[in-house]
Amino acid sequence: MRKRFMPGRRSTGALGALLAAAAVVVAIGSPASAAISNHRVQLCAQGNYNADITWSTGLHSYVVSPGQCQTFDIVGTGPYTIGGFYNVSHAHFNITTVLPLPGGFNQDTPGSKWGAMGTTTAPYTERWQ
Repeated sequence: MRKRFMPGRRSTGALGALLAAAAVVVAIGSPASAAISNHRVQLCAQGNYNADITWSTGLHSYVVSPGQCQTFDIVGTGPYTIGGFYNVSHAHFNITTVLPLPGGFNQDTPGSKWGAMGTTTAPYTERWQ
């Protein structure tokens, strides 16, 4: 007759310790939770539409797809606008304009994180940092 393996206290305890260690690794943090360095902005498209940033110079950032985050250097010293694109027509719309402190954005401007949230019919932004 074959003997069946039945996990004992040692193997069950080891498995529990392994799972606990994995949970700690996950909880420590991911790149999205890390601080953004000076003169940079992270945009996360958390809504149902593509998002981008229009800089004060008129240039646009790369398009950020829903569920993705991208980090950009701030271009220009003036305000920048977070916007999105309608899903059907792909026309651009503005959501929020971010104003600089007096003197404009410079190399010492603290980094920031923004989420483009909601839907194309009710878009909004949320600042995380």
